[in-house]
Amino acid sequence: MTTQKLGLLLAMAMMALTAPMPAQAQPYPARTIKLMVPWPAGGATDNVARVVAQKLAPILGQPVVVENRAGATGTIGTQLVIQSPPDGYTLVFMAASLHTFSPHLMKDMAFDTVADITPISMSVLFPYVLAVSTDSPYKNVTDLIKAAKAQPGKLTYGSFGIGSGPNIVTELFKQQTGTDVLHVPYKGGSQLTAGLLGNEVSMMFDSLPSPLGQIRGGKFRALAVTGGERSPVVPDVPTLKESGVNIEAIIWLGLGGPPKMSPDIVSKLFEAMKQVARDVEVQKRISDMGAQATVSASPQQFREFMLAERERWGRVIRDAKISSD
Repeated sequence: MTTQKLGLLLAMAMMALTAPMPAQAQPYPARTIKLMVPWPAGGATDNVARVVAQKLAPILGQPVVVENRAGATGTIGTQLVIQSPPDGYTLVFMAASLHTFSPHLMKDMAFDTVADITPISMSVLFPYVLAVSTDSPYKNVTDLIKAAKAQPGKLTYGSFGIGSGPNIVTELFKQQTGTDVLHVPYKGGSQLTAGLLGNEVSMMFDSLPSPLGQIRGGKFRALAVTGGERSPVVPDVPTLKESGVNIEAIIWLGLGGPPKMSPDIVSKLFEAMKQVARDVEVQKRISDMGAQATVSASPQQFREFMLAERERWGRVIRDAKISSD
C-alpha cells in the first residue's frame, strides 16, 4: 500500500470517529418529551401529570412538557399519541375511565384502549369513597344497606352522568348488596358534591380526591373506601370489605405511549417512573391530592392489569345494563 493511500485511509478513519452521531443514534432522550393529557387543565389527572412531568425531567435529562388536548372523554388526545412516532418523545397520561370503562360504553371507538397503547407504568391510584352528608341518619354501611332494603327505590344516589365511574361503582354496590337505589345523574362533579351537601341525594360514590375537602371539613361522612386496604389519606375510614361488602375498586392513572415502542425506551421510562414513585416530595404532593404514588411491577404487568380491569368492568356494565347512548 502506498504512503498516499495509507494517509487517505487514516484521514477517513479519523473523520468517521470525530463525525457527529446521527440524530437516530443519539441516546434517548435527546430532546424535549411531550406528555399528552387528554383531559382539561386543572383537573385531577392534569394535576398529577404535572407533578410526574416535573420529576421526570431531571431524571431523564430533558424537559417534559405537558400538553392538554381534551375532548370526547379522552379519546382525542389519546388518538393523537397513538398516531405519533413510537420514538418516546410523545407520551400519554392515561386514566382508568377511558381504558377500562369507555370500550364498553362508546360505540365504534377508533382504537383499542390496550392493544394500541404501549403501557409503561401505573403512576397513581386512589379508591372511591362512599359518602353521605353529616346530617344523614346513616352512620355506617350496614345502616345504609338496611335502609335501602327496607325502602326499595326510595333512597337515591348521585353520579356525574350515566357511564361515569360513580354510576358504575354504585351499580356494582347495588348488585352485591341486593338493594334498589334510584340514580340521579348530575352534569359534573361539582354539581354532584352540591347535591349531596343539599341532601338532594342520599349517598354517593366518588373518587376520594373529589370530596376530600368536605370530608376533612366535616360536611360529609365517609362510610367506606373501595380499596383493598384502608387509604392512608383517610385511615379511619374502613374498606367496603371490612364493612361486609365484597367490592374492591380502584382508580388508576398511568404513563403510556404509541404502539410498537422500543423495549429499550420503555425500560428507560419505566426505571424513571420507579424513581418518581420513590420521591418523597412526589409522595407528599400526591397524598395531599387524596391519592397514592405507585409504580407497576413491570410494563408487562401493567398491560395485564389493564386487560383484567377492562374485562372485569365490562361484566359489571353489561349486568347493570348501563349504556351511555
